[in-house]
Amino acid sequence: MFSCGRPDGFPATLRGSGGRPHHGAGRPGDLLAAYRFDDVRVDVASFRVERGGRPVPLEPKAFDLLVLLLERRGQLVTKQEILDTVWRQTAVTDNALTRIVAHLRKALDDDARDARYIETVPTRGYRWLVPVERDEGATPGAAPARERPRPWSWRAATVALVVVLAGAVVLGLARRRVLGRPPEPMRMDTLWPTQVTVSPGLDAFPALSPDGRAIAYVSDRTGAFEISVKSLAAGAREVALTADGQQNVEPSWSPDGQYIAYHSMVRGGVWIVPALGGVPRRVTDFGSKPAWSPDGRRLALQSDPLADIGPGAYGANAPSTIWVVDSDGSALRRLTSPGRPMGGHATPVWSPVGEQIVFVTYSAVPSQLWQVPLSGGPPALLFEGSVPVFDPVFGKEGASIYFATGVPFIMQVPLSRDTGLVAGEPSAIATPALASARHLSISGDGRRLALAGLNLISNLWSTPVSPATGLASGEGRPLTNDTLRRKSTPLFSPDGRWIAFTAGRTGSGTDIWVMGAADGTVTPVTATEPTAPKPAAPSYYRPSWFSDSARVAFIASDGGHAELQVADLTSRRPRSLVEVRPARASDNGGREDVIGALDCRLSPDGTAVAYSLIDPATGRSAIYLRPLHGGEARRLTTGEVSESYPVWSPDGRWIGSEVRDERGSAIAVRSSRGGELRRLTGAGGQDWLHSWMPDSDGIVFAGERRGVWNVWWVSASTGRETQVTTETRPNTFVRYPTWSPRGDRVVYEKGELRGNIWIAAVPTEMATRGWHTRANR
Repeated sequence: MFSCGRPDGFPATLRGSGGRPHHGAGRPGDLLAAYRFDDVRVDVASFRVERGGRPVPLEPKAFDLLVLLLERRGQLVTKQEILDTVWRQTAVTDNALTRIVAHLRKALDDDARDARYIETVPTRGYRWLVPVERDEGATPGAAPARERPRPWSWRAATVALVVVLAGAVVLGLARRRVLGRPPEPMRMDTLWPTQVTVSPGLDAFPALSPDGRAIAYVSDRTGAFEISVKSLAAGAREVALTADGQQNVEPSWSPDGQYIAYHSMVRGGVWIVPALGGVPRRVTDFGSKPAWSPDGRRLALQSDPLADIGPGAYGANAPSTIWVVDSDGSALRRLTSPGRPMGGHATPVWSPVGEQIVFVTYSAVPSQLWQVPLSGGPPALLFEGSVPVFDPVFGKEGASIYFATGVPFIMQVPLSRDTGLVAGEPSAIATPALASARHLSISGDGRRLALAGLNLISNLWSTPVSPATGLASGEGRPLTNDTLRRKSTPLFSPDGRWIAFTAGRTGSGTDIWVMGAADGTVTPVTATEPTAPKPAAPSYYRPSWFSDSARVAFIASDGGHAELQVADLTSRRPRSLVEVRPARASDNGGREDVIGALDCRLSPDGTAVAYSLIDPATGRSAIYLRPLHGGEARRLTTGEVSESYPVWSPDGRWIGSEVRDERGSAIAVRSSRGGELRRLTGAGGQDWLHSWMPDSDGIVFAGERRGVWNVWWVSASTGRETQVTTETRPNTFVRYPTWSPRGDRVVYEKGELRGNIWIAAVPTEMATRGWHTRANR
């Protein structure tokens, strides 16, 4: 149940916008004006748009684009000029401009097919069509005198060094610029949290009580995930809230502090227990991540069960949706629908007044924050950044949202109290004491923030197996022991001499590596330049072998464009094989599809590739087969269930896949020519396949049973399941098992997650200033 989510959580490096300054007529910001057209007034100074005297909610980037078009009215404004001006020095996805234009058109009731305000000039850019009146404003007042910089103390220098090394990429991607303002460094606060727990294993999922005086959290110290409650008073002892071995996680306090809701990984669903201890009762038989409404009458939840809690783990997989239920288990209803918006819907959080629910979407593109009205209606995009979004929480009085990024930073996004929409540029809050900050929780008064500091150790392991029985014939041992991040997706070459795998170095994307199966010698196949611009540097992942065992195929992606490439083991020079369809923006600011082939697998004869795409009509994944040397992709699956992660049998006759519903995932198989889908597993838990056994009958997968991951295989002919490894602790995971062509061993990723609970005061401008003063005494 650990890192890094599906699909794999590999860094999605993004295309940079160039960062050149805009030199058009009337440089933005020289004079703050108000513009008028029809019944619309745009006040640049106050960043406000009104129609008929009523405010029109706009995202900051949409407002910036509107002002730019108004200033250049009647002229063609190229796409590059817009990117350089609106997204200056910021990396964006390829569809970011299209999405913002769609958002602006929707706010102005403009139609792209019959444009009244914004004309699309195909392949070139955009033009403003209607006459505009300009009310000249006063020249902005002089900027306040800047405080003379103080000499750095050793502690300030230490903070800066940690921030630069651990989070430079995040700051670069998250940097924003508001049109009409002088360029300024991104605001950054720093958290110096205090450690609350000291377990050598894993403590996670902190939940602050409404009054901020106690904390509930999850620990594995008993051998299973159990929930404890601890007062934050000095010398206080913890009290065990659960002790039933049911892998209980994700505690959430009721607003009155009387109850705690949680998710049971073994029994499934959402449960409630008195905060001082008592008998738990079931609320739902599916779902996870419970969140109480402000009045304590209802709970929101995501339909997907918890599968992965690593630093970069997805909160949910498609087709997860958001549901609402009364606290007594009645009036259960679904609030969002699969595919609307695209991706898995996860981590619901109530707005302070309880009229909206904010949630995160996860797919093969940057995660997004959405909000949906409790009364019904379509979700609206709230925020899309170029950094991952995890564990959102509202700040005091709903004036901001905080979220984790999976690295030593959390982000704060200001919100309008009137509209609930984004009202300014996000700021970063460094957490230099923590390798990865996750599972945020905030007190009712907005003054205390609890978080889990997570550390992941990942290596490739090998376990000997009997070719006759498929059972382990000895103890497992590590094949790697280095500081590369996440050694994952290992795959034996057809001749058994090599093991290709994916791994990354801190500060760069991921690369393809090859290990000698006999001697363990490791050689990079791709090698990202350490000095390459981080937003534009590609990542390479998911190796797949050609039949000659001399060439390896893999995905190369910069986050907006992906293609299947190939390199031989001698020259190690990648070349393109197949370009993958990019993501597109839809009218509501979402996406009609995602980057495909992130789960691709080459056929054994090297003539075709299998992969999955999400169907925008249903939100479910479907599997496609595409010839490598010309021809259209053919849809293999019916779309009645969500199918992904296709894996060919060695003889090419079968394709195994992962099918998913609201209760988990299972292994299925069908003919590579098409036909009936047969489910092979599904007794509960998670099943993530990765390879076949040499006989083209056994499908090898990482399986989670009762909260613990192990290597398993299932017979495609009989459906019999066999466990291979014997892991017992919930903070240890296995992933991506690959069976040797000789049938004598299985290689897989094995990871261990450790962490503790930390707590800190929420940063304020005064607190930050005070820290700087103390640091320089």
